[in-house]
Amino acid sequence: MIKWFKGLQHPEAFHGMDSRSPYFEGWYHKLVSKTKRSIVIIPGMYRSGEVENKFSFIMIFDGNSGEVHFERFSYDHFVSKTNAYDTKIGKNHFSKNKINLNIKSSRFSIKGAVNFSGTTPWPVTLLEPGCMGWYSYLPIMECYHGILSMNHSLSGELSLNGENINFNSGLGYIEKDWGRNFPQSWIWVQANHFKKEKVSLSASIAKIPLLGTRFAGFIVGLLINDKLYRFTTYRSAKIVNIKKNSDEIEWVLKQRDLTLSISIIIGKKSGMLYAPDQLDMVEKVEEHLDSSVKFKLQEHQQVIFEDESDYAATEVVGDIESLLELANNI
Repeated sequence: MIKWFKGLQHPEAFHGMDSRSPYFEGWYHKLVSKTKRSIVIIPGMYRSGEVENKFSFIMIFDGNSGEVHFERFSYDHFVSKTNAYDTKIGKNHFSKNKINLNIKSSRFSIKGAVNFSGTTPWPVTLLEPGCMGWYSYLPIMECYHGILSMNHSLSGELSLNGENINFNSGLGYIEKDWGRNFPQSWIWVQANHFKKEKVSLSASIAKIPLLGTRFAGFIVGLLINDKLYRFTTYRSAKIVNIKKNSDEIEWVLKQRDLTLSISIIIGKKSGMLYAPDQLDMVEKVEEHLDSSVKFKLQEHQQVIFEDESDYAATEVVGDIESLLELANNI
């Protein structure tokens, strides 16, 4: 228990050393080049609680083609530190400052290195150990979430199936999930490429099970220059309204004197990401890297910042109608 408690101060590190099955853990990297070419890379591990099935993996989602490659590795090929983000899977190495990739199979290849500079993690304090706040201290949560960098600069190059992708002057984002399973349903949007520089948005809402009931928990971070505006369940932020109409989502939140309005238009090209299930990792998460998002931040009804991006990542998964019903009754 002491080791678990100390681990909460390092949401970026590996948490599954002494965990019971079922269990999964994955680090989500979004890399966007200067020319707006988007790639998602997710290293991780999985253990079923139903059958003898455990392995490590690296998932690559090419936003240009919509193709998702899921490379399985032996569980023994997974080595990860418990006090920092330092994970090795076979010949591949991932950390908070760099990724090195070297995968070659009959139908897929990726090789190269990308460096990260100026990473901006969600603040970690004793009272709020990361973006989940005090909920992180509850050992009964189904899924835990960490935001390791809202925004950072990229440099380096990857060769993806023979195509060289230059990430110099690109932008990146890193988050992670770990626990027994993903939520039943959620909405998530993230973007770094706005019209103004040094702006990043990460917003999610999910149906969370807790002590026999369910609630709509949300984590919204808006980074403007070096200031992070936080609208979260545990900070007593309120949902004024959230609704979905076809491929459009409107979401309005209020935190004391601040009001944040988010408008999302889901993109046209998607990939199906793998997620933990009872027996295996299976295709179940549709993600777009070509969505659009607009936001408006107001203080005392006066607009203090607004911006928009055509290069947002989005996920809309599960029974959204029941999620919205829970959210609008908060």
